[in-house]
Amino acid sequence: MEADFRWGSPLGVSVVLFLVYGAIYLLIGGAWPLAHRLGADRAYLIISERTDAAVFGPSPAEILRTNHQLDQLRTILFAMMCGLMVAAGTLIATVAWFGLRRGQPWALAALVLAGVAVLPYWWIVFRPYTQVGAPIGLGDLPPFMWVPAALLGPAALVGWVGLR
Repeated sequence: MEADFRWGSPLGVSVVLFLVYGAIYLLIGGAWPLAHRLGADRAYLIISERTDAAVFGPSPAEILRTNHQLDQLRTILFAMMCGLMVAAGTLIATVAWFGLRRGQPWALAALVLAGVAVLPYWWIVFRPYTQVGAPIGLGDLPPFMWVPAALLGPAALVGWVGLR
């Protein structure tokens, strides 16, 4: 089927969407250490300045400035998370390129399963925010949360059509 592959086909569109999905994880996971070193991530603890302040009280910048142990823990946890994002992004892009592009149904199943598997964890992350009534808008969410989630449905649908 690889010889019949066309980028403008439904399968081609699905491959592109999953490649973008993987690239988001790769870019954000790979860029965070630099952003952290430059201090560009000091406005939030987890989600955004506004929502984090609703949950934790003081502004995230104030909490990080005054609580060095929490700052260190956050740094370690974010480094771990970014390493996992780089691994996930690599795997997603690789499966899309070497499996889905070749018309392998298992590749679409694996990509969709991986995308769906992360969604309950976002519910766990957001729960403390919703419990205190913190407003969470799309602008509050980091791109690694909402962009892949937004791409998943269309990528799965056109991939399914493309494999039929």
